Amino acid sequence: MNCLDYRRAFSTGQAETGAMRVHRLGCVFCSDHFAEQTAFEAALRGGFEVPVPAGFAGRLADSLRDPNAVASVQNAGRRRFLAAAAVGAGAVGIGAGLYTWFGRDDPMAMACIQFVMKEETKSIMMGAMPRAEAAAALEASLPLEHLERIGKVMHVGPCPFQGATAYHVVLMVPQDKVTLLIMPDTRPPARGRARFDGMYASVVPLKKGSVGIVGGSAAVVAGVAGALRDRT
Repeated sequence: MNCLDYRRAFSTGQAETGAMRVHRLGCVFCSDHFAEQTAFEAALRGGFEVPVPAGFAGRLADSLRDPNAVASVQNAGRRRFLAAAAVGAGAVGIGAGLYTWFGRDDPMAMACIQFVMKEETKSIMMGAMPRAEAAAALEASLPLEHLERIGKVMHVGPCPFQGATAYHVVLMVPQDKVTLLIMPDTRPPARGRARFDGMYASVVPLKKGSVGIVGGSAAVVAGVAGALRDRT
């Protein structure tokens, strides 16, 4: 099992199998992802555990005998309905935005997906650059400090990509792990997208060069792409 197999299985919500656990215990990236996701789910469950204050039932019964209180409750119900409608409209907007992934795949974005599926593990095994060296290499295209404001940088290393040298970055964001391919010498005229075998990629032009973002969630990839555009 490799990182891609683990992420696919883990994202379905299934219980961790023996093979998954063996891989996680030997992989620092998947171990960090497991720990962060477990902590997130625990915090989410805790958010729903709201204790009922003592005497609440009695105070509620008393308040409902007051006509003014009844009107207030009705108004609150209307506000909750409008808030729910707004959330639903927002969800429809997000869903409509995801349809942009269903179209002609951009060749550069597809190449980024193929890199993650076939070359990422080998690239990581080649070792990472020292931080100072990585910061100097990325300064002109996508400064390392910008990436560190978005998530936790787990790996930076040079790699051959599309006939040139790119910089392979593994970035942990709160929702998932994404792979970045920073291409200082390649700048496409427009943004490109692709999807293949459960993976999504977006290529974003930078002031100098471009960056490919690859992940298992269309929403996460789009979010990281937006964050990078805002910082360049």
